[in-house]
Amino acid sequence: MGRPPDDPARTARPGRVAAQARGAATLDGPLLRALFSDACSLLRRHISALNAINVFPVPDGDTGTNMHLTLRAGVDELAATGGDEVSSAARALAHGTLMGARGNSGVILSQVLRGFAAALDGCREADGPALAAAFSAAAADAYEALSEPVEGTILTVIREAAEAVAREPAGTVEEVLARAVSAANDAVARTPELLPVLKEAGVVDAGGLGLAIILEGLLRSLRGEPLDVLLAPQSAVEAGWRSEAASLHEVEHGESGYCTEFMVRGHGLDPTAVRRDLASLGTSLLVVGEDALLRVHLHTARPDDALAYGRSLGELTQVKVDNLEAQIRRFVSEGPPPAPVMVAIDIVVVAAGEGIEAAFRSVGVTHLVQGGQTMNPSAGEILEAIEACPAEQVIVLPNNKNIIASAQQAAGRASKRVKVVPSRSIPQGVAAVLALNPDLTFEANAEAMERALASVRSAEVTRAVRATVFKGRRVETGQAIGLIDGSLRAVAEDVASAVTQCVDAMLSPEATLLTLYAGQDVRDEDAEALAGELRARYPALEVELVRGGQPHYPYLLSLE
Repeated sequence: MGRPPDDPARTARPGRVAAQARGAATLDGPLLRALFSDACSLLRRHISALNAINVFPVPDGDTGTNMHLTLRAGVDELAATGGDEVSSAARALAHGTLMGARGNSGVILSQVLRGFAAALDGCREADGPALAAAFSAAAADAYEALSEPVEGTILTVIREAAEAVAREPAGTVEEVLARAVSAANDAVARTPELLPVLKEAGVVDAGGLGLAIILEGLLRSLRGEPLDVLLAPQSAVEAGWRSEAASLHEVEHGESGYCTEFMVRGHGLDPTAVRRDLASLGTSLLVVGEDALLRVHLHTARPDDALAYGRSLGELTQVKVDNLEAQIRRFVSEGPPPAPVMVAIDIVVVAAGEGIEAAFRSVGVTHLVQGGQTMNPSAGEILEAIEACPAEQVIVLPNNKNIIASAQQAAGRASKRVKVVPSRSIPQGVAAVLALNPDLTFEANAEAMERALASVRSAEVTRAVRATVFKGRRVETGQAIGLIDGSLRAVAEDVASAVTQCVDAMLSPEATLLTLYAGQDVRDEDAEALAGELRARYPALEVELVRGGQPHYPYLLSLE
């Protein structure tokens, strides 16, 4: 999965605010923002390396990506939160990571930061002892999130870091962080002795190493030290390693079914009770959050049962169901990653709909222009977004054929180097973003993203606003219609039937993933029922439901 790079300056020189804070007696809001921003930049540099050694709990090669996107979501919310109090900054970081948590490692990281924030609640500034207490709370909350905690993972790393800090008088903020980093590195080195699947594969735990890298980033930022360092192995050790690791994992753990994630909003939610109720449905169960908002992660053969249970608690959002076996196959088929080369590229995306925007943010996009069908932004608005990007190289994704010309106009007036990748739909835009590779040059990335446009078939389902005849086909007002790549291909009395007609028309033997973006007027239960019907009708497809929230179109479809 591609990721837009963070501020390149932060990977080439010391943190800007933090560099001036060496020896600081306390941690305040602005310093916390600077430290975690730099830590996120350092983590991003290690995405490929962490993905390459990811074998537990599933060898799906996405731990680095998930941890970075989770922390990026927290850092983005942190950056948008003003104030000098460390407590409010820590709360923003924790809330952002909870909302943006991805995968097993990301959910645990969000819980670590939730405990960290809870311990700092009410503090204007945090000294060494307060920071030590925050580490202890972070470890306790991380363990609490899992029904069956496993040692030799990120849990071990945060616990041993917290214990090392607590063993001695706290000292300064820098001293506390230094002890935590040292203990975290030692714990990572011992993870293969605690978890047999790691020892057999010849790797350390990817999530634990990711956390150690984050802590290292905090310390380096505080000390004003360079962040352009590599702290993880940069490739798999030998040919065949991935298939051997996956085979080993099958024998040891037998994970199969679907990685199921969702958030539920309600009242009086009890994480412990939810954890207990879902335990019988599968493995790798994580339940984090609070009485009004919970995030659930579960590996199960019965995703529909898990979602039905979630609906009984409240409103579901951010529903994501991935086929575990397909993830493992992708991990095995990919070769070891090349050594990272930092390329500073920002992406400007045109989109509308809360869920659509969140989907783009979840893959690293931070520059969004409101717009789409019937609400085309001007060239000036796109130009303003381009100039607001910190990078000097920018790629623009218009995501609508009627916006391409405005985007090209804006690119021609920009002071930066700009390339318009002519995406004509939201699914094409998502495919393009996922093709971004920080290891490639600007030109190579633009070419890869353009090629990605052809890798996805997209459809839009809506209702006809007036009667018409299109290519000899009569359409009555109010009928559901489906447009595939801009061409009318489905007419039906109900929206669900139009969706099915579109999938039938787009389906090919090579297709493996169908993503369904539900619009702002679609009820959650209707969208989930349709997704269940599609999974039953197309068993060879992995069906992912995203609460897009887009106007005008009840459903957008993406087939890859």
